[in-house]
Amino acid sequence: MRETPAEFVHRPSGPVYPADDLARFSYHTGAATRPLEANESCPVLFRDLGLVATARFLRGELRRLAGPLAPITYMRTEAYTEPYTDYEQIGRLVFLRPLLLAPWHSGVPHIYVARASRTADPVTVGFVPGHVPLEDAASLAADLRDTSELRQALGGRHHDDASLHTLHRLEKVGFELEATEKLAGPLRRCFQSQERKERELAREEMDRLGITENDLCAAWHHLPRERRAFLREALGRLRGPIARGG
Repeated sequence: MRETPAEFVHRPSGPVYPADDLARFSYHTGAATRPLEANESCPVLFRDLGLVATARFLRGELRRLAGPLAPITYMRTEAYTEPYTDYEQIGRLVFLRPLLLAPWHSGVPHIYVARASRTADPVTVGFVPGHVPLEDAASLAADLRDTSELRQALGGRHHDDASLHTLHRLEKVGFELEATEKLAGPLRRCFQSQERKERELAREEMDRLGITENDLCAAWHHLPRERRAFLREALGRLRGPIARGG
């Protein structure tokens, strides 16, 4: 049975729910936020951190769940359908006791938010490797108390190996992204510039090379590997001031 706010307030491990007033962040979610009802069970929640932050989490170095400038942390249930494909299967964080973050409904189905400054007890935040369906992970995690129990539920040593393999893959893809950004970054800045001349120059180069807006603006692991290889080769043929970094 998942924990409810009414049960949570009787535990010494967290603030009285809802703790934070997140109503004003409706502008950020695009819908009316609301706290959970007193007897409303909080589901198992997950978070996609992206390449860099997921690697930091797996190395034990992550200190913040939200982006550096984000005022709230977004989380989702297993029922949420992501509007992209994660071609690298980088995995997701799972919150075994999400009420420690004092989450609110975002107003969008299956999406929850919490104040960005909040963190949970590390023993209640685990990692679900990308090959594990989130529906299965949510079912397994429903009654688990901490990450040691999650590890056993996900295969013990097999979970350790999957996490380590994910970290190595993330580091490799991260180096690839860092190298590509030396050219993609200046091109993106021109493409998004306030100056019409710069935008036109970027568009001409993109059309010449077959580079799309999605190539430049999508998360790196949301592009198929074949497309990323094409993009690396195409960026190497940039001409003019963009190729020189501006």
